Amino acid sequence: MTGGKRRHQMFADRKIQGALLAHTAIYWFYCLFSVTLVAVCWIIFTKQPETSAELFTQLWFNCGPALLGSVLLLPLVLLDCLRLSSRFAGPMVRMQRVMREMAAGETPAAFTLRPGDYWTEFAENMNIVMQRLSEAGAQPSPIQSPTSAISEFATDEPQSDATGFDSETQLASSLVAPADGEDDAQSIYSDLSI
Repeated sequence: MTGGKRRHQMFADRKIQGALLAHTAIYWFYCLFSVTLVAVCWIIFTKQPETSAELFTQLWFNCGPALLGSVLLLPLVLLDCLRLSSRFAGPMVRMQRVMREMAAGETPAAFTLRPGDYWTEFAENMNIVMQRLSEAGAQPSPIQSPTSAISEFATDEPQSDATGFDSETQLASSLVAPADGEDDAQSIYSDLSI
């Protein structure tokens, strides 16, 4: 299932991978903000600086190296997220292309995934389905819209059974109560338990 090809393009699906990178950067910012806020509160309550300059000096001495380290680490984290996301976004882009070809009535060639890609089991099952379709000689036809499929079965005339009565007439006659008087109405209501 895997070939010897390596992935050269990091952005297989810019929308999904861009959203993942944006969320990673947002989480990094919120984490940095919350750590800084806790550090400021800690310095205020423990060291009680008299001026804001003294507060920022204490904050820099306590959290400056960690802040600098996190800023330097962020590009590496984003690059690793991009590489990881290309391992599942790339196969899905190729599988969508194969599905489009099948929906258009074409028989696509079997495809292979690169080493380390996800969705290998799904790709194997897709290749089995395409092989069975080609063996059976069944070309997948273009997908029919739901409204046209429904319109084939819908008719304006009521359907009738073998006796010639239509179903709407039978339904209406079964709902009409007998007109014999109060005895029939009492027998209908006697079956109800309140």
